[in-house]
Amino acid sequence: MIPLLHQEPEQVNPINYVISELVRNVLEHSKSNSSAIISAQYYKKSNTIRIGVVDNGIGIKEAISKSYNVESDIDAIKMALTPGITGTTTNIGGTEFNAGAGLFFIKSIAKVNRDFFVMYSGDAMYKLLRTPAKNKNIILYSNPFNDKCSKKENLPYWQGTAVGIDICLDRHQAFDQLLDLIKKSYRKNRNEQKKKRFKKPRFI
Repeated sequence: MIPLLHQEPEQVNPINYVISELVRNVLEHSKSNSSAIISAQYYKKSNTIRIGVVDNGIGIKEAISKSYNVESDIDAIKMALTPGITGTTTNIGGTEFNAGAGLFFIKSIAKVNRDFFVMYSGDAMYKLLRTPAKNKNIILYSNPFNDKCSKKENLPYWQGTAVGIDICLDRHQAFDQLLDLIKKSYRKNRNEQKKKRFKKPRFI
């Protein structure tokens, strides 16, 4: 992580956000007795930072199941990456202290900057694939499965959660602008979910 000392704030801020948010998730949701393990590696050739945060807590499925019916680990990962969904409440948009936005924001940072993101919990893994440079307009979907991604089940079981993200220091937007873009998408997707959930049936 030493190269970060020589980078501009626009390059360092996304990394600070990602690490702090992932550690916060572990402390608030994992119920791990050993807290979190954090790893980061700088690759000079590609000018990329690879970050990994892992815990051996209750896992995403059990955490989400406190508020939602979840049948599988891959479904739990899907819900964890959906904006406005959190295991602390059934309210869309979460609570004042937990809005269900952190993982969506982190995945969106990777997508906007055309980097990789991966999440592993239980026997399932979700991997966001790099957005091709030819795709000029990037859409931030509320459903993570609508992204260009890889999904796998029946993998060796991991009791807990592991999250990894690549951040290329050559490809980045100004962090404030990036967060504004993601916040707008988050609010839009959250409102759409609320309308869908509370839409009243019409009788003809």
